[in-house]
Amino acid sequence: MIVYEREHDFVLTAQHEHGLAAGEMASHWKTELLADAAHRDELIIAAREHDRGWIELDAAPFWNDYSQTPYSFRDFPLRPRFVFYRKGIEEVREKNLYAGLLCSMMYTELFQNNLGVNEHDDEDIREYLNIEREQQLSWEQQLGDREALKQRLKSDVEIMLFCDQLSLFLCMEEPGTPAARYDFFADGLGCTFDACSRQPIRAEWLSNEKVGISFVPFDEDFTVSMPYKSVPKASIRKFGMLQAYRRAEWKERRVLITGMS
Repeated sequence: MIVYEREHDFVLTAQHEHGLAAGEMASHWKTELLADAAHRDELIIAAREHDRGWIELDAAPFWNDYSQTPYSFRDFPLRPRFVFYRKGIEEVREKNLYAGLLCSMMYTELFQNNLGVNEHDDEDIREYLNIEREQQLSWEQQLGDREALKQRLKSDVEIMLFCDQLSLFLCMEEPGTPAARYDFFADGLGCTFDACSRQPIRAEWLSNEKVGISFVPFDEDFTVSMPYKSVPKASIRKFGMLQAYRRAEWKERRVLITGMS
């Protein structure tokens, strides 16, 4: 779950909904910036489905007694999270082997960067990385032509990470929040490309319904939609987290993605 807090409520966006938005972004990627345009559909599947392992978890949000907030992807315990990651990756692999490999590689890239952040998590992360990398090697061998494959995988994982981060930018904070106030994106999105000389790509809210980016890898301006729920704190106190979430109405956030003028 992606969560941020307001005075009287929590705003919750399901991970898979954010993933669907990332897939929409990937579908607009400029053809000339793809390593192999013939595999665009597989990239879109991977970007769209990369967080499907969260579907069951997010259907029944958990309450964090320590922080007195709903659990989010930032603090959800790793061991059960890894179980559901593997489940989601396997579901994608059953649809398309290359897309499943991309999802697996995206997660290992993210968690490799998390080693050392919290020493209590390192053992769990290393175990997860070892299992996934062994699986990745097997899948790469099935796909063949490993040298060309590795170049395509590297490029496509970078695209997935960019779409993931930009999609997170849309729902991690209230629309209109300056990028400087984001924990993750104050210095720009973390993934960049040769096409922009590996310079950080900045994202900013231009209005409450429009986000501009400093380098545009997309073929046109487009709008993404994400359902979310605003769950009142009073409702959580009265009914508990699960029932409060189920009672809350669905809303929709629509955001135009464009370049910075």
